[in-house]
Amino acid sequence: MNEYLGKTCRDIVSGFEGICTGVLEWMYGCRQYTLQAKVNETENRKERLSSFFEKQLEVIDEGVTGKVEIPPDEPPKFFGKECRDKVTGIRGMCIGRMVWLFNSTQYIIEIPAKDPDKTSRLEWLDEGRVELSENPERELDPEEVKSPRPGGVFDGEEWVTAPSAPDFGR
Repeated sequence: MNEYLGKTCRDIVSGFEGICTGVLEWMYGCRQYTLQAKVNETENRKERLSSFFEKQLEVIDEGVTGKVEIPPDEPPKFFGKECRDKVTGIRGMCIGRMVWLFNSTQYIIEIPAKDPDKTSRLEWLDEGRVELSENPERELDPEEVKSPRPGGVFDGEEWVTAPSAPDFGR
């Protein structure tokens, strides 16, 4: 999974280049890599960070791999399990995780809406906040939801590839 982390990669479709700073894995079998481009004062900050599917990337050079410690390649701990946030107590199923080069690994918990007519929501939690629920209502084997051409989570407007910055009323 971490074969791209820290390396300079190029998207073979768009030509976008950057250092791979994150790997997003979904329980469904999809994997996306986040590239961070070098700063250019004329670019929008959002344009400097982009995520791509594994098959779209080629490694250009070693990037920063000799300067930083690459996180260990470990299997996801919580996929398909009902989890609880130790801080807030909310419960939901773990459907994804983001392994960051410079930050804590985060797990993505899908929390079902109380109203069946509403959509569920995703919570991104640092690994240390996540624990297995004591009495899970439901668990799922990730193999049950994989497909030959797996995908991630689509929120109706864009692919969910990284946690959103809080709005704070702006």
